[in-house]
Amino acid sequence: MPVVMFLLLVAVQCALWMHAAQVVQLAASEGDRTGRSMGGGQQAGIASARAVVDGPGSDVVGAQVTTSVLPGDALWLRVSGRATSVLPGLSFAVSASAVGPIQEFRSTP
Repeated sequence: MPVVMFLLLVAVQCALWMHAAQVVQLAASEGDRTGRSMGGGQQAGIASARAVVDGPGSDVVGAQVTTSVLPGDALWLRVSGRATSVLPGLSFAVSASAVGPIQEFRSTP
């Protein structure tokens, strides 16, 4: 019976890890979309990603959101954290990043 319980806890831990990976990917996508949109910006992207990661049912612990503007006016956003742990001493890291061009109007010469 102890082996069966351990295997069940391992399965639950894997499910929590997969869910946390999906949440982090969604947060990176939403933050990137908001940050790149017209009138958005880095702070808006961070706030949008934080809203997803800190939202209900997130399963992400200690999330960090970083962003930077790359050469060529592209926004890069990275979300990282750890999956909720049900097994003592076992915690999986999750991270995702998104990059895309910043939307802006430019006049033609």
